[in-house]
Amino acid sequence: MQDYVLSGRPILHHANSNDGSSGLSENIAITDDDVFLYNKDIGDVGIAGHLDDVKQIINYHENYLVPKYKLKHDYYIGRHHKITSLPEKPLNKPDNRLTFNLPKKLVSTFNGYFSGEPVVIKHQSDNSQTDDDALNGKIQAWLNANDYGDVFSEWSKQADIYGRSYLYLYEVGILSRESDEVQTQLKMAVCSPRDTIVVYDDSIEHNPVFAIRYSTGAARQYGELITKDAVYQFDTMASGDAQGSLIVTNADRNDPDRVVKSDMLNFPALPVIELAEDSDRAGLFDDSINLIDAIDNVMSSKGNDNDTFNESYLVITGDELDDKQIEMLQGSHVINIYPKQKTAINTNDGKVTPSAAFLSPDPHDEAKENFLNRAIDMVYQTSQVVNLNDANFGMSAQSISGVALLQRYQPMQARARVKSHKMDKALRQMFAILFKQWSENANPNDLTFDHKQSIPHNMLEEAQTVKTLDGQVSDVTKLGYLSRIDDPAAEVERLKEENKEVIDEAKVNVDQYVTDQQKKAGVGDGGAHDSAGTTTDSTTNKSGQPDRPAK
Repeated sequence: MQDYVLSGRPILHHANSNDGSSGLSENIAITDDDVFLYNKDIGDVGIAGHLDDVKQIINYHENYLVPKYKLKHDYYIGRHHKITSLPEKPLNKPDNRLTFNLPKKLVSTFNGYFSGEPVVIKHQSDNSQTDDDALNGKIQAWLNANDYGDVFSEWSKQADIYGRSYLYLYEVGILSRESDEVQTQLKMAVCSPRDTIVVYDDSIEHNPVFAIRYSTGAARQYGELITKDAVYQFDTMASGDAQGSLIVTNADRNDPDRVVKSDMLNFPALPVIELAEDSDRAGLFDDSINLIDAIDNVMSSKGNDNDTFNESYLVITGDELDDKQIEMLQGSHVINIYPKQKTAINTNDGKVTPSAAFLSPDPHDEAKENFLNRAIDMVYQTSQVVNLNDANFGMSAQSISGVALLQRYQPMQARARVKSHKMDKALRQMFAILFKQWSENANPNDLTFDHKQSIPHNMLEEAQTVKTLDGQVSDVTKLGYLSRIDDPAAEVERLKEENKEVIDEAKVNVDQYVTDQQKKAGVGDGGAHDSAGTTTDSTTNKSGQPDRPAK
């Protein structure tokens, strides 16, 4: 089973009848990680004139790759082929078919860790002509309008299951309420590798040149051939050909260049973007399926043992039971063994000594438990996913040091880091298309992507570290030790602003206090207050005449 699921040709040739050629033309090649390469001299410009090659790619994909993807999906949802396809037990013996759905557990754990919090996307450019704040606001508004958190999570999850997944950018016309004009907006949707193919050129860069989205009906294949310049609708039913040739339905079939009258695009890159799980495009549990099958088998065997114990046979030897005795034991499983002639064997004074005991198999339960623990641990180690149900992981994160937490998460961090690089590359391709549609003078290479993996942190230990570093390092470096702070430099600026506001407020209060005291003392109001509360003019003498300057 595992040999069949892995990318490339199986070692056991009977598992896949693919002889290596499978009717592909000389323009088409397929790599060990099941990626189609196409002649770069033809590329996406002339692919509409080579529909026979497109049909060959579809047929190969449908016959050899789709069954693998379907098997992976079945294992993910809990339909495990090996245990369910075993022959039935004879004689109505217990026949449990228990599936321990580790594939879904692995995918849910890793995808929740990798994309539980949406990636933070920001544009930071040295170009003074680019308003980063305005552009970032526009980017975030578009992402929110497309529910990017859910879309990216599904994109990532499908890559975990199949080893790859696709994001399709397409244009829709929306009627503007202000101008009553139809405005074109860019939308995105996740496409499964079970019905979507991205074909790359055979150059050293392996640039994506065209994509195929198709469906198969009764003797019919129909769908879309997508390039960066146009979307070609095709349908084998339109040809009327017994061979089922592909015919483009939204272009003049007599036109050798297959010029599409509608569905024209003006994208700088292919709008179908692949997210690979890793460079091998291997799913999260591809190389653990044999272990998962073995776990299912042992779990089912333990279930059968329990049923067998509940239906143990009572074995009575040495004497024959009469019909009345057997009737009294109805509902029990009884085996009656007795000699036809009573001999002196096992006798006491010539009488046969009967015996009774329950017949139960040896369950070897300890050996099975040891195997299960080892096999489950190997599945998690192979997939590089942390087993959150491990007994050693049961203690609170607050009681585990930060170093110990990072060590436990290190394998999954390494896998997530590789996948984040793949996603960053795919997102830059997506934003190159988006900036072109917006007519923005922005460079996708100026984008930064911050992947917030869900790692528990020992907050008390972090706070103690920050307190210890107080006065020894800069505030930015010090706050960098707090995992809850995303941008230490911005946090320092916010702290300065808050302190400035506190100082300004205190200054205002002091000035107000001084003013109030001055008013009470009569300072600055042109007069002085005596103890009786009457005002005297400081510019007059005792005789009531104004003071004269001294000569």
